[in-house]
Amino acid sequence: MGRIYVDHYNGRLERTDVYLVRLILRDGTVIENLEPRRLFPFSNTKMFITLLDEHEKEIAFVRDYEELDESSRHALDECFAEYYMIPQISQLIKSEEKFGSLKWTVQTDRGVVTFRIRNRHSDIKQLHGSGRIIIRDSNDNRYEIPSFDVLDSHSKRILFSYL
Repeated sequence: MGRIYVDHYNGRLERTDVYLVRLILRDGTVIENLEPRRLFPFSNTKMFITLLDEHEKEIAFVRDYEELDESSRHALDECFAEYYMIPQISQLIKSEEKFGSLKWTVQTDRGVVTFRIRNRHSDIKQLHGSGRIIIRDSNDNRYEIPSFDVLDSHSKRILFSYL
């Protein structure tokens, strides 16, 4: 079976678990336990969504979110809300550098968090010249600073020393 392109004409999606969906094709074929992932999670959230099986093999593909029926879009929205839940950093409280890794304590919309950053060059990214910053910690969790313009001077000083 080749790649299946999903739109409102040939299939629909139903959420079955926190991150999983079921694909029901027009001919009645049902494919269970597919994990939706955005290929461009920050820059193009409405296009190019892959549906992976338990072995991370691509089974189906959504070219354009808008070409799905409303219930399928809702199923994807619910999965993505959980999977791509990214805490928003509002303040950088403390930064320590030891043996090449960083330890940051930050204020987020979910409370104070302390995490490690392995490689400041690859794990702290400013997106396309905007003020938006994405940070990946040593456990592959992601954090976002929506705009460095709203940070206080102490937070900016910490951040800019690593950008």
